[in-house]
Amino acid sequence: MIRLGHPTPSARMAIAASLLLAPFPAACSRPPDEPPALDITIATANLSNNTSQTYEDPGIRILQALRPDILAIQEFRCPSGSPEDLARRLFGPDVHFHREKGARLPNGIISRFPILAAGQWHDPHVRNRDFAWATLDIPGPKPLHVVSVHLLQTRAADRPPQARLLLDLIRRHFPATDYVVLCGDLNISSRRAEAFTVLAAELDDSRQPVDQNGNPNTNAERNRPYDVVLPNPELAQHHAPTRLGSLVFPDGLVFDTRLWDPPPPPAEWGDTARDMQHLPVMKTFRIPLAVPGTTAP
Repeated sequence: MIRLGHPTPSARMAIAASLLLAPFPAACSRPPDEPPALDITIATANLSNNTSQTYEDPGIRILQALRPDILAIQEFRCPSGSPEDLARRLFGPDVHFHREKGARLPNGIISRFPILAAGQWHDPHVRNRDFAWATLDIPGPKPLHVVSVHLLQTRAADRPPQARLLLDLIRRHFPATDYVVLCGDLNISSRRAEAFTVLAAELDDSRQPVDQNGNPNTNAERNRPYDVVLPNPELAQHHAPTRLGSLVFPDGLVFDTRLWDPPPPPAEWGDTARDMQHLPVMKTFRIPLAVPGTTAP
């Protein structure tokens, strides 16, 4: 994990200013009468190669094209080099990341914002991974807690207990008044699946990301909603449209390179179909830079 430690208030505002000025595809302008806020994009991705279960060029190009501010990543493995090398390739040199330890298919979080704390929660239902979490020092009055998960592909009966365990862990570790987002690969067949209804009882799914054709599904066959970005109510109230290139996705984006002509660089048209089982999902949240009733420093 890369950390820079706890930045000073002035340093945090410098981070916010640099992000506001950076040409991120998802950046949104605000009317002059709105209070200061920063648009933060959060993506989830399980884009490893089907055969090697590592991140290879197609998946890397897709994430470089999306340029999220925060990425919940599943199967955080690379064919060569270190996890730090992969994080830097995706986000550049000023990256912060956390990758769970001791797992064959580790979950992780990669961020443009400093990591204040990070760890993993044991998942008793699967042997080759746990749940990864990180607390990020985003601009504004509250931290953001990100949980990266990869529920079981087999044994569907184990997914509802996994979901209940996740909610219990979130309740016990993070204040409800903080920003929390659960992201990852749920391996569910539909939003009617029990594991999903368990999560959606406490996390927000009112905004369902879609592609240009209105399809919310993220598996290779485009008929199952495997991958999700689920904010808690405190974060969900700040949902904002996601922008990529000239297109606007009011509820968030499911990114399929085959629907773009051309796709945003460096992605290539056929990258989505190249030996991957998932598509990435991205949402945007407009985070106030000051507590209501106060002014930002």
